[in-house]
Amino acid sequence: MANKELAADYFENCLPDIISQQLDFSTLEQQADSYLSDELQKTLADIVYACYKKGGAEKIKVCLLIEHKSYPDKYTPIQIGGYIFSAWQKQVANKEPLSVVVPVLFYHGKGKWQYRTVADLFGKLETEWKQFLPDFSYVYNNLNDMPDSRVEMIRNEFLAASLLALKHSFQKNWLEENALRMLILAENAPESLQRSFLIYLFGRGEIKAESVYKLLESLSDTLKENIMSTLDIFMEKGRKEGIEIGIDKGIEKGIEKGIRIGVEKKNYDIVKNLIIKMGLSDSQAAEVAEVSVAFVAKVREELKN
Repeated sequence: MANKELAADYFENCLPDIISQQLDFSTLEQQADSYLSDELQKTLADIVYACYKKGGAEKIKVCLLIEHKSYPDKYTPIQIGGYIFSAWQKQVANKEPLSVVVPVLFYHGKGKWQYRTVADLFGKLETEWKQFLPDFSYVYNNLNDMPDSRVEMIRNEFLAASLLALKHSFQKNWLEENALRMLILAENAPESLQRSFLIYLFGRGEIKAESVYKLLESLSDTLKENIMSTLDIFMEKGRKEGIEIGIDKGIEKGIEKGIRIGVEKKNYDIVKNLIIKMGLSDSQAAEVAEVSVAFVAKVREELKN
């Protein structure tokens, strides 16, 4: 989403029509850290864009804030509320006109997500007390609710490939079976984006070496070359070990071992965030990240050290 063209295509396809049809996406600009407080800058890794409304002498800037989740979190409305008020505080400090903030919650996890407002978190609170609670809505984009056929209709084929990979990120068999389909969709993307996609796809899908070889047979020379250069990341150690057992065997071992290392690193980062930012217990973090309790305990011990 740091890519402006991808972000514009995402908003055009995933915002409600009543909002997207009023926006001039040619004016879309990433806001970097200009709409976040100093405190939020330390922890926020999500993306904020600003975009003007179409037409009229007086344009209204609309801030589009993307919050990404891969697991259910009932307290997300509080997190989003913090971002909204942080944006307004920053605008006041910069002596800028206040902008409308449209938060977008992008979700692709396995668990069922229940849309909640801040008021919902307080249960059966009487109306006279609810008037003291901040009231705002956010766009809920649950990728799991979007059929694959609808995703593939998105004009930006790289965005379509990325959304498919995210939607099925917990289905390793699906990723392997549909890897060719997604690679062809991503074929014309800039090399840097393509490489990031390849690392995610091969790492998340844990695609076997023999499947990689079969994929290469069906792809263009340019994409084939990019895949091989990307897989060098996975294969380097395997090559060294393969000197003793043969080049082919070494490359195969390197791919598989490298993918395992990549997955372990990703799991480590996920667990670390669950421990530090969410304060989850070992068993809770293990359930969310789909790893063993022993793995979480090991991460926690390393963080203490």
